[in-house]
Amino acid sequence: MMRVATPPTVLVGWDGATFSVLDPLMRDGTMPFLAQFVANGVKGVLSSTVHPLTPAAWTSLMTGVSPGEHGVFDFVKADRREDRYTYVLGTSGDVASETVWSIAARNGLRVTCLNFPCMFPAPDLPGCIVPGFVPWRYLARAVRPSSIYSRIRALPGFEARTLALDWDLERKALQGLPQDQYESWIRFHMLRERNWFEILQMLMREEPCELTAVLFDGVDKLQHLCYHLLDPTQNERFDSAWARQIRELCREYFRQLDGFLENIVRMAGSDARIFIASDHGFTSAGDEIFYANVWLEQHGYLKWADGVPLDQERRLTLDGHSGSDTMFDWSATTASALTASSNGIYIRRAKHSGAGVPNCEYEAFRTKLASSLLHFTDDSGRRVVQEVLFQEQAFPGKRMLDAPDLTLILRDRSFLSVLRADAPLKPRISPYGTHHPAGIFLASGAGIRAGSLIREAPIVSVAPTLLYSLGLPIPKEMEGNVNLPAFELAFQAVNPVCWEDRKLSAEPQELSHSIARDAEEEEAVISRLKALGYLE
Repeated sequence: MMRVATPPTVLVGWDGATFSVLDPLMRDGTMPFLAQFVANGVKGVLSSTVHPLTPAAWTSLMTGVSPGEHGVFDFVKADRREDRYTYVLGTSGDVASETVWSIAARNGLRVTCLNFPCMFPAPDLPGCIVPGFVPWRYLARAVRPSSIYSRIRALPGFEARTLALDWDLERKALQGLPQDQYESWIRFHMLRERNWFEILQMLMREEPCELTAVLFDGVDKLQHLCYHLLDPTQNERFDSAWARQIRELCREYFRQLDGFLENIVRMAGSDARIFIASDHGFTSAGDEIFYANVWLEQHGYLKWADGVPLDQERRLTLDGHSGSDTMFDWSATTASALTASSNGIYIRRAKHSGAGVPNCEYEAFRTKLASSLLHFTDDSGRRVVQEVLFQEQAFPGKRMLDAPDLTLILRDRSFLSVLRADAPLKPRISPYGTHHPAGIFLASGAGIRAGSLIREAPIVSVAPTLLYSLGLPIPKEMEGNVNLPAFELAFQAVNPVCWEDRKLSAEPQELSHSIARDAEEEEAVISRLKALGYLE
């Protein structure tokens, strides 16, 4: 077994984890080890990106800069080169800033990185990388180094299909599942998390690295469907025999997660530092769905293409595989919502054909559009859109122009629907959990303060904090600061923060040895995102 010279730093990602769920689970004994972890370490809120979305937030965490700098705003990247706006799948090549993984590698350290988004094609770094959001049949090609895959495949009970979600089932889950399907769906995620844990356990034992990171994303998936059952404030409202059964099954999932954490801490050793973070938190969505493109049509900004059906099932996206660009008559469309995930409005700028908004009218056009959205109210007179942010407000930075022209923050924090309906507001059929900007930050281990609540920190603080834990210099271009209140004063005294003048822009050669994604594979991942309910 290889030994590491630097005490290990371990990052455990829990996608969507929120204290509104975890605190009650620690109090009632469902997660006893997490309660012990918190008692021996620090606890604080981690504030997410302006629009708290998985790829943008996790990329901010691993680069130490915000989306306007690293360039990841959604699961996909809008392509505005032609009159008809389309999107292409985002890849690791779209990350315009160096990551904590590559910084550690160029300083001579080894890294393990499992299941993180925006990591495919995987960079050729010393250590082991298994990217997230890779269809199971491409997993062998995605793993770096490729020799690791045969060892992963040999793990007892390993099934490659479980590492990619069941697309059809996930689509149904975000739109609402029949009650008799909840149990199998939750157990599927428990199996999937166990597969990732078994991979992590094998690598920590056989290929130990100075920096190890794993992302468990089932927390997010359970809470989208079951947040109303996990939130103690809603127990009396949802107290049927079925609700109690599913609530207990969710607790079983969190018990398993607690056991994984206990084993990770034990394997890391007494000299390790363990950090737990989420990309965002969670909350209950409101009772209505906002059909943004319907509102745009009613106000003269959009025209539907012939034959686009009305949504009768209260969905965010359709079940088919056509892109959103096929839904609109682009000759008569000046603004549209392309994806449910971004909560973004894209303004069509005039090009050679003359169609769209001329550059000289753009500022006035977006100001009028934003004002109209803010004045849209429901039947009770309440605003539907709480805030409208321009590019420079939401995503300042060198990649700002790749972001949506407008980003909408709805009053209930929910995702909008891109579909066609007979009204811009429709009641939800079933309760729904949605993203909230207040995520979690926890730490424990050598040099970490014990039993301390620390102040809220931005998600961009995690990367410099990990580098500090590893004893590495921190690039001055990182927007976040080291979360020093997490560390004992004695540790800080002998480990001063060291900064370096180095550009964070990702070097082109970082991906020079990476495998390319073919057209079939891109369609497979696009299909998966549609299945998750994020794309149309």
